[in-house]
Amino acid sequence: MQFTYKALDSNQSLITGSLDAGDEREALRLIREKNLQVVEIYPQVEDKTGLRKKLTQAEITVSLFELTTMLDSGVAIADALQSLQDSDAHPRLLRFYRTASERLQQGANLGSALASEDVKLPPYFIQLIAAGEASGQLASAMRRGVDQMEYELSVANDLRNALIYPAVLVLTGISAVGLIFVFVVPKFANMLDGKTDLPFLAHIVLSTGMWLNENFLLMLAILAGSATFVGSQLSKASVRQSLLDKFSTLPLLGRWLGESDISRWSSVMGAMLASRVELVRALDLARASVKNTRRSKALNAALTAVQAGTNLSKALQDNQILNATAYNLVRAGEKTGRLSEMLFAVAKIYENSSKNRMKRFLLLIEPLAIVLIGIAVGVIILGLIQAITSVNDMAI
Repeated sequence: MQFTYKALDSNQSLITGSLDAGDEREALRLIREKNLQVVEIYPQVEDKTGLRKKLTQAEITVSLFELTTMLDSGVAIADALQSLQDSDAHPRLLRFYRTASERLQQGANLGSALASEDVKLPPYFIQLIAAGEASGQLASAMRRGVDQMEYELSVANDLRNALIYPAVLVLTGISAVGLIFVFVVPKFANMLDGKTDLPFLAHIVLSTGMWLNENFLLMLAILAGSATFVGSQLSKASVRQSLLDKFSTLPLLGRWLGESDISRWSSVMGAMLASRVELVRALDLARASVKNTRRSKALNAALTAVQAGTNLSKALQDNQILNATAYNLVRAGEKTGRLSEMLFAVAKIYENSSKNRMKRFLLLIEPLAIVLIGIAVGVIILGLIQAITSVNDMAI
């Protein structure tokens, strides 16, 4: 087993290193034999298969839920972090909590300790921790942050699960059309060599089938190259943002994406205000949860207006960010001092509407895919029938 250690040498200088040992006791003995005074030692988490999967958002959310639950149960922060370090979690999470524990020992607060490049937490979560520490309600503030992360994860999972069937349907249809072109059409084309007076559709179908059959490997290479290129482009944040902005302009899809954006923003705002984060700071941080560029700019304009002394409801309305019902709720929340509750209500309204639009959008995908695949197969069959009919007419 590989161990990493920190120790003091004869000059009282702190050094770090690693070594192989059967267990921690043997590792301590080997370090002392080097005339070093052990300060800290811990085993390195290794992936014996070499196939350790990527750290997912679900793993991060579950881990933070564990931390929040322990703090809510009265466990000390240091003990909670140590417990998570001893868990069977992803290696990046173990390093993340080990670093956080070291920062706490150096005097940092929990929010600063959890701010890391290794595991990036949402900005609002760090701010909620800071607000919770300042108000003495750390566990409840973290609970709101975890609830928000769970909500965002739930929306993403719902979308991903709902797209499985349409994706399988589309891929199956494309594969069926490809197989017909590659293996079925060429058999008819070989029987019709030398025929030049075929109908236009029959000529196109047979020519395409012959070309695909003769250049099958080239076609596979083109498809693989295209898939690689698309994957590399989609890995770029700028490309994904550009596509999202374009999708947001489409009739049904755009409304759905917009309502998801507002629901997420309202929920983050509500959580931050409930944790006593000041309004301007909450507006600034919640804006990061919005995906659409135009809406983000509108929220930035609303933030500027609020900084200038405008009410939140008026600033939102002037920039056309919400609908009439939401404006009334925000206005009522400002008057009654229950703005966070009203923002949660706005989030619920938009969430329900967004889910309904998502269902309608997905319901449209399935019949549309079936129709398009049916048209493609029908065109191929019609082309073959025209070719066979043409041959029979010529034979007569």
